[in-house]
Amino acid sequence: MSRGLRLLALSSALAVAGLSTSTAWAQEPEAPPAGPDLIVLSGTARVPRGSTVGEVVVLRGRAVIEGVAVGDVIVLDGPITVNGQVSGSVIAVTGVVRLGPGAQVGGEVRARGTVRTAAGAHVAGGIRQRTAFTWRGPVEVFGRFAGWLAVTVSTFLLGLLLVLMVPRALDTMSATARAAPWWSSGWGLALAIALPIAVLLLAVSLVGLPLALALLSGFGLLGLLGYVIVMYLVGRLLWPSPRSRAVAFVFGWLILRAVGAVPYLSGATAGLAAVFGLGVGAVALWRARSVGGKHREGKAVVWTEAMREEAGL
Repeated sequence: MSRGLRLLALSSALAVAGLSTSTAWAQEPEAPPAGPDLIVLSGTARVPRGSTVGEVVVLRGRAVIEGVAVGDVIVLDGPITVNGQVSGSVIAVTGVVRLGPGAQVGGEVRARGTVRTAAGAHVAGGIRQRTAFTWRGPVEVFGRFAGWLAVTVSTFLLGLLLVLMVPRALDTMSATARAAPWWSSGWGLALAIALPIAVLLLAVSLVGLPLALALLSGFGLLGLLGYVIVMYLVGRLLWPSPRSRAVAFVFGWLILRAVGAVPYLSGATAGLAAVFGLGVGAVALWRARSVGGKHREGKAVVWTEAMREEAGL
C-alpha cells in the first residue's frame, strides 16, 4: 500500500508539473513577453511582484496576483486576491475577489461572492458580484481551457466505464501492446488512413451515404477510445498486473492529461495515442478470434505466455 501511495504521489506530481508552467520560464530571454500560462489543479497560484504570466487558472484553491497577468485570472473554487495588474478579466466562479490599493484590471471582475475593492484599485470593465454562473457561463469563462477540461472529464469517465465493463479486454490489449507494438502502430496508422477514404467513397453513393454518415459520427468515439486505451497502457507500466486496473488507469490518465495541457504537445500526443490505441484494439480483436473459438485450420494461435498471463487465459 505504501508503494502504491508513493506511485500515486509521483503521478500526481507529474500531472501538476505538466499542468503548472514554471514562472522561471518568464525570466529566460527566449520567453514570450506575455509569459507562460499558470494552471493549478489544487493549491495557490501566486504571481510574485516583478513576474509576468499569461492566463491564470486554478481549479481548486486561490490565486494571488502581485505581479502582472497578461490574460484572465480564473478560479473555479476559491478566492482571488489582486494587488498587481491583470490585463484580462478576474473571475471567481464560487469565491470572493479582493482588489488591493494597487490593483489594475483591464477587463471585468465577476464573482459568485462579494468583490471587496480598496481605495485606489481600478477596474476598466466593471464589477459584477454575487453572479450566478450557469453551464454556459463557465465555458465562456474558461475559453480555450474549456476544451481541455471537457476532454479530461470525458476520458476519466470513459476509462472508468471500460475498467468496470470490459476489464479482461483491457488486459488483453495491454498484453498485445507489449507483444506486438509495431504491428499495433502499423494497423493503427492504416486504419487512420483507410477509414476516412472509405467514408469518402461511400459518400459519393446514395446507397452508401447512411453508412458513411454513421462512420463519420463514430470517428470521435474511436479516437477517444484509442486515447483512453493508451492511458491504461501507460498506467500499467507504473502499476503492473494483477494489481488494481482502476489505479493503473488513473496513473495513465494523470500523465497524459498533464501532457495534454502543454501547448503544441497536446494535439500531437492525443493524435498519436489515439492512432496507437486504435491499432492495439484492432490487433487484440483479431487475435482474440482464435482464442476459445473458431479459427481456420492450420493457423496457429500466436500468443506468448506473457500475453496469456496478462489476459488471464
